[in-house]
Amino acid sequence: MSLSAATAALLTHGHASIDLPAAAAKALSALRVAAAAFFTLEENVKRTHGSDDFTYGFRPYGRQYSISPDRPDMNESFTYWADNPTTVPHHDTPTVAPFLQALSDYWTVAAAIAGNVLTELAAHYGHQPHAAPPFRDYSYLEINWYHPSDRDLLQDRHEDGHLLTLAVSDGPGLEIETGGRMNPVPVHDNRLLAMPGSLLTAMTGADIPPLYHQVRNHRLPQRLTVLFLANPPLDRPVPPFVHREGQPVDIAHLARTSGAMFGLPDAPARPAAHTSG
Repeated sequence: MSLSAATAALLTHGHASIDLPAAAAKALSALRVAAAAFFTLEENVKRTHGSDDFTYGFRPYGRQYSISPDRPDMNESFTYWADNPTTVPHHDTPTVAPFLQALSDYWTVAAAIAGNVLTELAAHYGHQPHAAPPFRDYSYLEINWYHPSDRDLLQDRHEDGHLLTLAVSDGPGLEIETGGRMNPVPVHDNRLLAMPGSLLTAMTGADIPPLYHQVRNHRLPQRLTVLFLANPPLDRPVPPFVHREGQPVDIAHLARTSGAMFGLPDAPARPAAHTSG
């Protein structure tokens, strides 16, 4: 099986750019409009659509950091797990339902791309396609809405701790570490940046290192980032594609606990559904 250009770039350069086809770009555009409508709602309204532990739905400013709790990420977030709107509290109310529909539409796009990459990596390491981890029930979209700030960095240098992040922003700021330096990533409306996390490093026996990145402050009036964060199964052991001495043998354990470095709780073994009451 021949590797696509994006998967080959991950193996050789540690990151890759992926152009969205027209239909996928349309879904991304609609998601940006719906996200902006949601994030400009009153704070008390947005909080009704977040879980108590901030795993599902709305996550207010100050609840997540990249390095240290005294330097929180300068953004609010919204997380949409497993293409399942019922994970979001009060998911069927008019204040959030259009946003959830747009998230679901884009989920289909991003999950297909992530699935292709993971399938090709499994084949690269000599596995049958079904050996790629079934990620869809354990992965999520995260939308970040940035606040104006005087800080030099809106997010400090970090890696995401997942298998793969598919990222796209509507303004400059993202910088990735290449050659020992932080370099800006050009903004392109319909181009995703595929960023490997430490889980993919573990899956590949350290062949693909995690991509460290940060967000520089360009003092934009608003900035929106859309992330698809691919995880392996969280409810059972997951072996790596290739195991080398000294490397982890259960990727699921790493996946469940990786959020701690950002001040987040352990990832749920299975996304929970919320009632509307």
